[in-house]
Amino acid sequence: MDFSYEGNGLDTLFAVKNCTTKRCSSFDVTGGNKDNIIIPPGEEAVIADIRSCGIIRHIWMTMKSDDRYYARKIVLRMYWDDEETPSVEVPIGDFFGIGHGVIKTFASLPLSMNPENGKGFNCYFPMPFSSRARVTVTNECTGPLMFFWYIDYEEYETLPENTGRFHAQWRRENPTKG
Repeated sequence: MDFSYEGNGLDTLFAVKNCTTKRCSSFDVTGGNKDNIIIPPGEEAVIADIRSCGIIRHIWMTMKSDDRYYARKIVLRMYWDDEETPSVEVPIGDFFGIGHGVIKTFASLPLSMNPENGKGFNCYFPMPFSSRARVTVTNECTGPLMFFWYIDYEEYETLPENTGRFHAQWRRENPTKG
């Protein structure tokens, strides 16, 4: 794999990569239109378990819950290379760039929530892994969660030795100690 090009985005659009692009998603394998899963309250769903070397390039999600602040009550976790402790453990709304569990339309380079009041969550942070990537979603709402997603990734033979891993943690002190 050749990472000799500096920059990202349009700066390296011309670079030919030696990889295979793949996708994990909630699509209905029967050919029907049930392209989602239902996650009961208090349960966790594995939405990706990629057993290879690669880089997650894009995550898209949308969901429906009767809980008004569901974006703060759904926890996203990501584990790289068979680690036991997640490198990512964040309420889903905070991960995608909004706070207080309030969904709004916005766009930035690595994150966006759109269209129609921010109901489509997008993440473009590159997330490399050497042997495995496991992504889970936990529903901490009081009712069921209807959940749709896809995760686009590139599969490589190896990554350069100096490749780091993506980390995101959410911590809260309530009430604050000042």
